[in-house]
Amino acid sequence: MPDFVRSARQTRGILCLAIVVCAWVAGCASWRGTEPVIENQFVVHYNRLAESMAAPNPELQPQAPAPMMGPGRKLVPPSSEDRWPITLAEAVRMGVENNAVIRQNAQFMSPNNPILQGPDSVPSVFDPGIQNAGVLFGSRGVDAALSDFDPRLTSSIKWNRSENAQNSLLLPPPGNVLASEGALFQTRFDQQLLSGGVFGLYNTWNYAQTNQPAQLFASTYTGQLGFDFRQPLWAGAGREFSAIAGPLDQRARGFSYVNQGIVIAHINKRLSEIDLQENLQNLVREIGDLYWDLYQNYQDYESETQASKIAKELWDRAVGRANIDPGIEEAQAEDAYYESKSREELALSNLFLTEARLRRLVGLSLDDSRMLYPCDEPREEELSLSRATCLYEALVNRIELSRQKLNVQSLELQLIAARKLVAPKLDFVAGYGLNGFGDKFYSTTTSDSMNTRQGFNSAVTTMFSGKETSWDFGFQYQLPLWLRQEKAQVRQLELRIAKGRAALAMQEDEIAHELNTVLMTIERAHSMSKLTRRRLQAARRRVIAAEADYEAGNKSNDLALRAISSLTLAQAAYSKSITEYNKSLRDLLFRTGRILPADGISLLGTDGLPMVPDERPNDFFYLANPDLTPAADGAETADETDESEIPPTPSRSVSGADDLDEDLPESMDNSVEDE
Repeated sequence: MPDFVRSARQTRGILCLAIVVCAWVAGCASWRGTEPVIENQFVVHYNRLAESMAAPNPELQPQAPAPMMGPGRKLVPPSSEDRWPITLAEAVRMGVENNAVIRQNAQFMSPNNPILQGPDSVPSVFDPGIQNAGVLFGSRGVDAALSDFDPRLTSSIKWNRSENAQNSLLLPPPGNVLASEGALFQTRFDQQLLSGGVFGLYNTWNYAQTNQPAQLFASTYTGQLGFDFRQPLWAGAGREFSAIAGPLDQRARGFSYVNQGIVIAHINKRLSEIDLQENLQNLVREIGDLYWDLYQNYQDYESETQASKIAKELWDRAVGRANIDPGIEEAQAEDAYYESKSREELALSNLFLTEARLRRLVGLSLDDSRMLYPCDEPREEELSLSRATCLYEALVNRIELSRQKLNVQSLELQLIAARKLVAPKLDFVAGYGLNGFGDKFYSTTTSDSMNTRQGFNSAVTTMFSGKETSWDFGFQYQLPLWLRQEKAQVRQLELRIAKGRAALAMQEDEIAHELNTVLMTIERAHSMSKLTRRRLQAARRRVIAAEADYEAGNKSNDLALRAISSLTLAQAAYSKSITEYNKSLRDLLFRTGRILPADGISLLGTDGLPMVPDERPNDFFYLANPDLTPAADGAETADETDESEIPPTPSRSVSGADDLDEDLPESMDNSVEDE
């Protein structure tokens, strides 16, 4: 028998050693990075489940139906019936309504178009709501910041049983098994206070039953009902700190924990609304630029069309006069015609491309056969602008300055909270409780038993009798020596505030330079419009003279062809200068931060309050600025010609231009045909 026992023990030892060696080898193989010999079937199963869940969902569809390409544009002149007259206000309204995710004109056709490469980073109308509902550390929304002060209820209940043999001769019989059963119920209600303190109510019940001898009761109920309170008195104390940084006990070491409060959350919400406002401003500005670009493309196309017609007429005349003209005149006229025809098709192509870009920005579909046609008349009058008033409007309304001021304000508030942490942590703590004990949890019976006479029949009754109580109060003190991290945070915030204020001053100076450039651009564009109008007038007279010379018997049509080309260029230069003038006026609205209210756009924040101040009743550009008024009648400079002498914009009727049309030959009147 001993040999058998000895052999069994040796076998068991060898088995244990083998298990240890296998575990060691497997662990070393895993440490070296080799694949395990025996796969974990749980891991394999979980991986298969994850792969099936991560597979693309074929049923996932976008919010809107798939777009339609439509028949597309042919390089044929659009008919007047296919034109869709649209004002700039209507284009802006459609663009704002149809761009929940805001497009950018500059990113179109780019390989790095964020709409295709990173749609999550594209600005949208959902961003303020997303920020306001943020829960991540450092970018919490208002609801997440307010949740720090919501009451918290925690409750738990556990049952247990234990049996243990007793190594004692005193407990009969020898080797007696001590058995115990129990249950533990805990409930706690905590309320965070804005002062930084925490108030809690708690209730615990513990049931215990045992066969241990010398016990008053075989089973007992013990419990406590009470409250406790902790209030910071030094570091992190006060309503101001909690509102800025959030409760002190929820900070995370190694992170900035002074930007989690309700005040910072409201500032972050306002910053997200400013970002949306800025992106909408950019969208409205790009729509306005494309609107006037499309207007210019229409004018260029009309000019090239009229030039092609005139060149064709001269070619036909050269063919009819072949008996008196050399062949070079006919070839020159044919060459001029095809050159003008190629420019006409190029202008038509540019017209279609610009219309497609504008259609994209305003959110219109491609299957619409109508052509957007700007019907707003461009401004041509000179404006008397006050540089000081423009600067005042920009410094008050530019959202870049508002964003920077909010950032500096947030940093200053965080600095206040950070300075409150450069101090020892001293807390006042207090608590009070009612203790309960009894053979039963609750009982109303009155018997002559021992536990009834001693008042231990009911644990609930004992608790609320107030005979057994507990209380404590005192102070807790904690001091991280040298407070290195807290002081570093204060220093960093001070430097960030200094940088923010310097950047704010630089921004204001940059805005002043922007306004100076825009005002110079407006003055230059208006001056160029006057010069190009005079050039257009001279080009018209040149065409009239060349046509008369050709009709008088001059065999060469070179002067007439050159005059036609010069007239086309003059018409294009005039429409370009007018377009640049109106775009620069829109740019001034953008640089002064008033482009949204000028276009009648009102934005509401997540709280329902307006994000943009209401526009005051005045001209769309002058925005209640008495200095920003049009030049009075007769206030033009002495070198300006009378409006009646200024030729009309191509395909646009201008008052007083009929006298120029009367002097043109019949073959040339199509070039100045009013719409």
